[in-house]
Formats: sequence, C-alpha cells, structure tokens
Amino acid sequence: MTEFSDQLQISLQGVFLFEIQSLIGRSLFNSKPNLTANDKNFLNLGCSSTVVNGWVNADFYNLRKLLLLKSEQNLLRPNWFLDLRFPLNCDDNVWDGVFTEHTLEHLYPTQAFNLIKEIFRTMKHGAWLRVTVPDLNKYVRFYKAEEVDNEFSLRWKTGCEAVRSLTQDYYHHSLWDSELLSLSLEKAGFINIQEVSYMVGSDKKLLIDRDIRKWETLYMEAQKP
Repeated sequence: MTEFSDQLQISLQGVFLFEIQSLIGRSLFNSKPNLTANDKNFLNLGCSSTVVNGWVNADFYNLRKLLLLKSEQNLLRPNWFLDLRFPLNCDDNVWDGVFTEHTLEHLYPTQAFNLIKEIFRTMKHGAWLRVTVPDLNKYVRFYKAEEVDNEFSLRWKTGCEAVRSLTQDYYHHSLWDSELLSLSLEKAGFINIQEVSYMVGSDKKLLIDRDIRKWETLYMEAQKP
C-alpha cells in the first residue's frame, strides 16, 4: 500500500499560517507590479521557484523573501507578491503575455474563474495566455487502466490512489479538463482557445513549460481579442 504524506494534505495549522501570511501581505506588501516602460511585459503567474529573468514573476506572499535585502544572491525570486483569491493590484491592458503553470487547481472554482477574468482584464489586446493544469482526463484514463505516461504507475499502484492525490493533496481545490477550461476561458472573453502540447504554442515567448510536469499536464492557450 502507498504511504501517505501528511505534508501534502491540508491541516488546520497550515490553513491558519496561510491566512496570516495573506493578511499581513495584503496589508503591508500589496504593491503593483514593477513594469518596464519601454519594453514588453510578461507575467509568470504562480511562479513558485521557477523565475524567468526579465519577467514579472508573481507568487503568494512569502514574508521571509519579502524581507530579504536585494542582493545578487537573492535576485532569483518572485518580484510581485499577491494572493490570487483577490483582484490583481494591476492596471488594465499591461501584459504582452501571461504564463501560469499548475496554479488554477489551488483555487476553488469561483476563485479560479475570477482569476481568469482578472488575467483577461490586465492583458493587452492580442496577447496570449498559456495556462497549464493537472489534466483530469489523464488521471481518469489511468483509473480506467488505459494507456498513459509511465510516471502514473511509478507513483501510484492503483488509479484510485492517483485520483485521491489529485483531488485531496497539494492543497488542490478544483479539477480541470480541456472542456471545462475552454468554457471558462470563453466565458471570460478569450478567443482562439485551443488545447496544445508541451512546448508548442502560438507565442514562442511563453514556451517555458517545465519538463518535470508534462506527464500529467493539460496545456491550453487563449488570446485576448
């Protein structure tokens, strides 16, 4: 039987610390992104430790990182801190492209849709959004013993374990497949919505997918008219 890790699952203590960080961050560090006046601005939303040089790299308030002095050692860290459950502190029509990898699933469905609308609002006309999430379809196929990436069987002995992990671990609060994500993007106002694949897309600048996640990932793109 697979050993379960409490660190991957929601705890009362974890929720409390998360909300405290959010409250302090929104009260003291809720700044607008630092945009480049004479160049294009790209957003890496929910970047975690994956920082792209020259982009605005946004992630949840990390008080330790916020308080670090700006030294050469600490340049590779998020430079815009926020709580994605709330409206983005950002003007309209500023992003030339947005990339967000495995972020929406950490929000409840209504929160995730509100974030999609905020992304739409803050993007420039004609700009592309590249969004990736764990693909429910791939997990269901593994559950049904259909052919999927070998990584599934390396991680879990049964399909039920895989689905349980997708729905209950890592602070996941919503599930996505190409149909639901397409409908949400369309409802927010996006056009040219399509499922793509790893490192394939209309805006080459946004092709920063992490190889380590491709086995479970749904890749979608959409454009603001």
